[in-house]
Amino acid sequence: MASFCSNCGMELKSGQQFCKECGTKVRSPDSLESGHFPQMERATIKENTFQKNNKNTYIAIFTIVGLILIGVSAFFVVNMLKEPKKEVSTTPVTSTVKENDSDSSVSTPKDDESVAINGEDSTLRDYTRKLNQLKITSGGTNIAIGNWEISNRNGMLSLKARNISSKDLNQIFELYDEGNYRPLQSWAREVYFLSEDLAQELNADWKIEVGNTCSPEHPFSLSDSDLAAYSGSCGYSIPVLSGTDKDNLALVINSPVFFSTVNNDLPVTSEYILPDSDIRKLSGSEIEYLTLEELSLARNEIFARHGRIFKTNSLQIYFDRKTWYNPDPYYDDTLDSIERFNVNLIKSREEYLK
Repeated sequence: MASFCSNCGMELKSGQQFCKECGTKVRSPDSLESGHFPQMERATIKENTFQKNNKNTYIAIFTIVGLILIGVSAFFVVNMLKEPKKEVSTTPVTSTVKENDSDSSVSTPKDDESVAINGEDSTLRDYTRKLNQLKITSGGTNIAIGNWEISNRNGMLSLKARNISSKDLNQIFELYDEGNYRPLQSWAREVYFLSEDLAQELNADWKIEVGNTCSPEHPFSLSDSDLAAYSGSCGYSIPVLSGTDKDNLALVINSPVFFSTVNNDLPVTSEYILPDSDIRKLSGSEIEYLTLEELSLARNEIFARHGRIFKTNSLQIYFDRKTWYNPDPYYDDTLDSIERFNVNLIKSREEYLK
């Protein structure tokens, strides 16, 4: 029976004690079969076998742990892929609160009707503040009207100022008695413009009522019939400003805020548009509120003071109604330097507006 080297596998001949290839001592067949090895050799074999077994054990443990980790990771990955993506909603959140198991609910935000009401209240407060800031200015003096009150009932705006101080009310009536309507008209027009803006914003009509009731103050230039119409047992209730639209808006009963020459619809009680245009130079800011028709009247009243007779029929009718107008057929349109300055200033404003 052939035998081989236990180290290099080279075939050994019978009786050969050392391998000719690697020099390893050849064990006798008896010792190989019986399992008897020298003590040193047995220890080496045992140690090699133990290390080999330990190595195999470690490999097995690491393999099992690796498989467990791979399995756990795969589990989480699969679950994440299956979970649907959450979307961020941009729809406003509306909370509903039920009370006593009924169907009534309270929603947030408020419904359109509530928002509209709150918005209207804010608008009314804003315009009340603006009206309160308006003043009648004359000769460097500011005349206050008191506090305004605005209400909206079924699409009709009521704008009232009913608590004017006695001092301020007397000053207003003095301007009226003097025929100095310009400060009153300038203020009244600002009131009108604010009223129009508010009415358009709220899609409503308006009614303005300014003036005290049961007051001892009154204009002395009013006729007895007018005074009687607005007097009572407690005193007078003369309106400072009243009206429901541009055409009938009037100062102190019947003095129009806006003049018009259309169809000879000219003011009767307004004595002067610019009361002192014959004695001082005017400024641009003093005439910028006048319309084209009013500018024409203001320019011609400078000539009318001297008695000029007008070729335009509507102008002649207008000035014939003035108590101060005395026609003079011999007047030649001569003016002093102040009057010429004011005529040219008014002409420039007319040309700008045309």
